[in-house]
Amino acid sequence: MSNKKVLVLGICGATCSGKTTTAQELHKLLPNSRVFGQDEYYFDVEDPRHTWIPELNHINFDIVSSLDMARMLDEIKQNIEQELTLIKAPEKITIWDRIVCFSNLMHENIVKIKESGCHVVIIEGFCILNYKPLADICDLKYYFTLDYEECFKRRLKRVYEPPDCPGYFEKCAWPEHLQHVAEVKKTVGDVTYFNENTTNHVEIILNDLAKALKQY
Repeated sequence: MSNKKVLVLGICGATCSGKTTTAQELHKLLPNSRVFGQDEYYFDVEDPRHTWIPELNHINFDIVSSLDMARMLDEIKQNIEQELTLIKAPEKITIWDRIVCFSNLMHENIVKIKESGCHVVIIEGFCILNYKPLADICDLKYYFTLDYEECFKRRLKRVYEPPDCPGYFEKCAWPEHLQHVAEVKKTVGDVTYFNENTTNHVEIILNDLAKALKQY
């Protein structure tokens, strides 16, 4: 796979674990990138394809079937194909970029990625690695985990539409997460796992990206 112009990152994991924040930080650092957030592909709340939880009188939003994964995959593939047909000159690196790169490994890797002209596709969501067609196109895969207490605390600060009903996290969101992560560990290889104590997600991913570029 020589001269590869596109690298695909998959960022998966628990609710409120920092997936979206990390994806957006990477996007800001890498102008030649595109983010696909799984939350944009939920079926409408009135869609009959949703799974209803009778005891909670609520939709189960924490399963793969609550999302239009086929549309998400199609739009990602379209973006990749479009980028592969374009001939782009590597981004111009400023003197400031070069000065910074000597003092910080993260900036050094940013410079390497920019100079390569590579387009980076960032896919983030709670179950993207549980959908094999998406997992298969990811060159680099990451899974964000949290312990129960930290995840619950963060979830309480989030506002959803429709909002969580009482008991949703305990009876649905958390058990589904445990199933998702168990499945990924069993069926998907080459995944880097982060937890609530990991503070340098972006630096690690940029370093992996710079290393991956050397293979092409």
